[in-house]
This record gives sequence, C-alpha cells and structure tokens, in this order.
Amino acid sequence: MSAAAPLPGADRNALKRAAAEAAVALVQDDMVVGLGTGSTATYAVEALGRRHREGLRITGIATSQRTEALAKAVGIPLTSFSEHRTIDLTIDGADEVEQGTLNLIKGLGGALLREKIVAAASRRLAIVVDGAKLVTRLGVHTAVPVEVVSFGLEATQEALEVLGASVRLRMAPSGQAFVTDGGNRILDCGFPAIADPARLEDRIRRIVGVIECGLFIGRAHMVFVADTSGVRRLDSPHLHRGNPPVLVIMGVSGVGKTTIARELAARLGWLFEEGDSLHPEANVAKMHAGVPLTDADRKPWLESVAAWIDGQRARKQPGIITCSALKRSYRDIVVGNRPEVRLVYLRGSHDLIAARLAGRSGHFMPPSLLQSQIDTLEEPTADEDPLTVDIGPPAGEVAREIIRMLAASAPVGAGAHGG
Repeated sequence: MSAAAPLPGADRNALKRAAAEAAVALVQDDMVVGLGTGSTATYAVEALGRRHREGLRITGIATSQRTEALAKAVGIPLTSFSEHRTIDLTIDGADEVEQGTLNLIKGLGGALLREKIVAAASRRLAIVVDGAKLVTRLGVHTAVPVEVVSFGLEATQEALEVLGASVRLRMAPSGQAFVTDGGNRILDCGFPAIADPARLEDRIRRIVGVIECGLFIGRAHMVFVADTSGVRRLDSPHLHRGNPPVLVIMGVSGVGKTTIARELAARLGWLFEEGDSLHPEANVAKMHAGVPLTDADRKPWLESVAAWIDGQRARKQPGIITCSALKRSYRDIVVGNRPEVRLVYLRGSHDLIAARLAGRSGHFMPPSLLQSQIDTLEEPTADEDPLTVDIGPPAGEVAREIIRMLAASAPVGAGAHGG
C-alpha cells in the first residue's frame, strides 16, 4: 500500500474524524481507555465523550494535561495508574507510521513521555492517522522528538549529534524553550531515513540526560488510516493470528536465512537468534569436515531450537530464529502444535544458491554439502501454511515482502463495533 496524497481542509478533517470513530468503535463497557494527544486523538476523545453520554461505561487515563482538560469537558470519568496498572485500549495519533511494521514516530505534540508510558501499559494501542502519515521508512519527513532534562542539555545534544542527528531545541510560541508536562525539554532530531529503528531507539535511550524518545517500535497493534479511499485498518505483524509470532526462517544453506532474519529484526525490533549457534560442537565439527548430519545428529539441535521458541512464547514476545528445517519430521519438532510459530520458507534456484555459497567465507557449512541439503529438503506443504518467498530480490525487498504477508489490511465498515 502506498501513502495517499494529503487532503485539503474540511475533507481531510472529516476523514480523520471517521478514522477516530472507527477506533472508538473498539471500546466496550467497563474498559479503561488511554486517551491520546494531538489533533486526530482529539476527535477520538470527543467521540468517546459522546458514547459515554449515550450510556457507555468507561474510565480514561490522559496522556497530557490538555487531553485531561478535554476529557473532563466532554464528561469522560478519569482514573490513574494508582487505581489501574493496565489499560485495555489506548487510542492515539502518530506523526509517521512505517508501512508494514507499523513502527511510529510520535511526540510532535510534546507528550511523548506520557504517551509511551500509557502505550506500554496498554493491552492494545490503536493509532489514528491520515494517509499522509504513512511512510516507507521512518524519518523521511519527521524529526524524532527526544525528551531530555534541562540540566546538561548541551552535552546531551552533542551526544545525539554523534549518532548522526541534526538537533534542534524545540521552542514554544512565546519564543522560550518548550516545556513538557513533566518539566523537561524536547530536542527534535533529524535523521536520514532510519534503516534500523529498534537499534536507534536503544542508542538514543542509552544517552545520559535522555528521558525518552519518540520512536515507538513494535507498540502499535492497529492503525486506522483515513485517505481518499475512506478508512482502512492496518494490523501489526506483532499480533499475527492474534499472538506475538515466532518466525522460523527456513531453507537450505545459502538462501540468506541470517541476512534476511537480521533485516527483519532491524525493521520489526524483534529478538533474533541464529539457529546454527545452537548446534552441539560435535555437529559443527562434522559440518566443518564436510560430513552430512544424520537425523540423530540433528535431534538435540532441533530440540534446542524448540526450547528457544518456547521461551519466547512463555514471555509472550515475538521472535525470529533461523533453522534449515529441511524435513517435515524436523518441523514437527520445531513447530509442532505451537500456533504462534510461522514458517518462512526461502526458496531459490540451485544455481543462485550455489553462486552465493561460492562467494561466502568463514561459515562452517561448506558449499560441497549443498546438494545433500537439496536432496534432504522436503518443501513445506499447504497444510503447514508457510510464507514462501523468492530469494532473488535484495534482502531488504525480501524482508519487506515477508512483513507485508504477515500484516493484514482490510477496509473498515461503517458503524462496526468489534475488537
């Protein structure tokens, strides 16, 4: 899906309001609702106020003082984290939404710290935007807001510039430095298109003096987009089939499992494990010597892969692991009856894979074993529901295709009240 052209004036506002109404339709009786900040989130707060007056029983937690004032004005009862540690659903806006991943830049409204606290405490985060906010890479049009303490601000700014940012202190209309609800300052950091947003978020947050940044990685569960085609709901790959997924990137040696898995991890912000690192030393020695592994050799390795997957499932966290998984019997060990696990089968021609292996060095799997892997391979069948991807394009394009296949996109029906 490509970003839609922005709409003028009243038409754009009407669609933003329609998108907000679609998100508000998710709210049910007795929910604790996080109330976002910004022009589009304002429409959602107003719609919630109307539904509350019509009899909907809710309480809200506001992400800013101005949202708190609006909620009180429209009659929404407010609560706090001292009474509710968990929020059922938060509805908020965003300044940029990365297509596919639904990673976000937020904070141009100055409330990023409270917005992230509320988002982190939410079972679901619904974002409402107009189509102009969709981008292929974060940072294309919008600087990353970084909330910092005022003491030592110049040193903090310098540390951000070392990361490659063009940094500007945010100013208020009065001409003074903008002050957040928490009494802090905001540095707006312009970066080139951000290829690895999860790593950048981590690097920013490690800087002494930084309180929080406006990169929201893997937090949005759904985005309601208003554009010329109406309102569309995009669902995050983070909740593929209703659960945080664990992707098993499979295929013979040389298809690029590690390269593509790392690209996915960078885009999605999910934990990545190199499955080959779980091989027992005896297996590694055999492969170094050019000796094919037997099923008995592979069994403890496959069980280790399954144990890593189960660790992610127990933590209810998504993950990515590489595993050749050549036979159905191997996949029965790794996937089994785990509904969160999704096979991603990387498929390519013998000649293409052989050429890649010939150019690879330092790997314990020698090119001479390619034919034995191809002979062993049992391609996943339809009942295993794999995501099958051609490895011909560059790794970044392959990763984008996988993300596209994981994510869902569907039109939003008028007046639908469902979760």
